[in-house]
Amino acid sequence: MQFDVSLIQRVGKDIEESGKRLQEYVNAPDELQSEVQKIQANLNSLLSLAKQTDSAGANARTYPANS
Repeated sequence: MQFDVSLIQRVGKDIEESGKRLQEYVNAPDELQSEVQKIQANLNSLLSLAKQTDSAGANARTYPANS
């Protein structure tokens, strides 16, 4: 499996946006729960990718296939 840097960047952006919403808009417990669920889903995606990379070994490709 190829290491997907663009996926990591998208997930990071989603987490950053959730952080901004926590600071600016969250005013109720249900809004907080919704943002926490979004952050948890994003973290799960990153953890899954990290586990797949670990299982690929130390020589996992971290560059585009056409390089």
